[in-house]
Parts: sequence; structure tokens; C-alpha cells
Amino acid sequence: MIIDLKFLNSAQSEKIGNDEWLIIIDPAISGKQNMDRDRALLEWAYSDDKAKPVLRFFMWNPPAISIGFMQPMKQIDDAKCRENGIDIVRRPTGGKAIYHHTEFTYSVTLPPKHPMASLSVLETYNELSRALAFGLRNLEIPAKLAKGSAKIGGANPSCFSSASRYELMVDGKKLVGSAQRRKHRAVLQQGSIITGPQYLKLADFLTEYSETVREELENHSTYIESILGEIPDYNDFVEAMVEGFKRAFG
Repeated sequence: MIIDLKFLNSAQSEKIGNDEWLIIIDPAISGKQNMDRDRALLEWAYSDDKAKPVLRFFMWNPPAISIGFMQPMKQIDDAKCRENGIDIVRRPTGGKAIYHHTEFTYSVTLPPKHPMASLSVLETYNELSRALAFGLRNLEIPAKLAKGSAKIGGANPSCFSSASRYELMVDGKKLVGSAQRRKHRAVLQQGSIITGPQYLKLADFLTEYSETVREELENHSTYIESILGEIPDYNDFVEAMVEGFKRAFG
């Protein structure tokens, strides 16, 4: 596979802790482009000794449903998605289905030499969630780390129906859903930070458990507009999150 890293040309360099990180602020692009970029970053991380840690922010156009690396495609109604102009993409990370529309999405890629890459999966989740929480608090969003199970099982196909350990909650409801992948000791973590209520439409495009998912999403998850009364400007959001990472790792 030839790694296309042209999008790195727009990256900004920031000192975070003892390391130089690359910050990528992408516009809203297609689900395939988004996943291809994160796959390329992961491959760069493990194949190039000069690879740097990357913090990437992105959005989605058109709306898309992403499913986890091992999730059955049959859980999503492909025909209905096509009728409504919704892409379906498979993430390189695990977890369950998310409807991406009004949200700010992040990814973190760590080369094997980075100290966090030598931590366990849960320890890395904890460290990155702390940084995300600091960033959200910069926006006056009182995010806290979940004390849930290390793993979320069951047949429910929705990511935001439940929280696993160290995911981010506000008032007991899930705001951020994250998933991780490791390859050749490099780390890719992807996560959705929900800004508006459109993610609830996931239930409309499932082939099973639709009503259960709808009820659980309404009862167990939340979004920024509901918390703040508005959605922050994208650039303001990115600035707050980068400052959160600097605080966590500085």
C-alpha cells in the first residue's frame, strides 16, 4: 500500500509535553476520506521512524454511519442509507455504530516510540480521555470519565447506547465515544464528540434493535448543544482541545 500523506502539508506543529505533535484541522469530508486518512496515519506511525504523534480533528459530509472494525455490516440498512444519501464506512478501530452528522470528531495517532504507546489499552484511554476532558472543560462542558465496564458487550449495535470505562460523560450521560486500534505497537484512537441531536437518527437505519437503540440513545447519551445551548465554533473547539492536551501532558 502506498501511503498518501499529502494532507499532512496543512498540519500545524505544537509542543505538547516533551514531544512535537502535528495538529490537523480538516474540513467536513466524506466518510471514506476520513477513514483513509486515519488508516494512512496509523501506517505512517508504525512504518516510519520519523513519524510524529498526530492529533486530528474532522467532520463529515455527507452524513455517514461508521461501524466498528469487527461489527457485522448486516446490522445497517444499506438500502435505506442509499435512499437518504448516507454513506456507510467501516472504521479501522473497534466499537459499534455511530451516525455522524453534527459532531466534532478527533483521532490520535501515536508511533511505537511514544510513551503512551507502551501503555495498556485502558491506560491509553485514560490518558487521552483526561486530555479531552480538560479541553471540554475549557468550553465550560463539565465532562467526567466514566467508571463503566472495561468492555461493552451484547448485541446492541449502537456505540452511544452505553459507556465503557474512561469514556466521557456529562451528568451521567455519554458525550464522547472512542475506540482504539493497535498495529505493530503503534496506536490509533478515534472518537466522536456529539454536538447536535442528529446522531439519534441512527435507530432509523438499523436492521434490528431500532426501538431499543432509540430509547437507550435518548436516555444514556447527550450532546453539546443540549449542554451549552449552542454549538461552539469549530476553530474555537479545536483551540480548546489542543490546550486541553497541553495541560494534560505538559
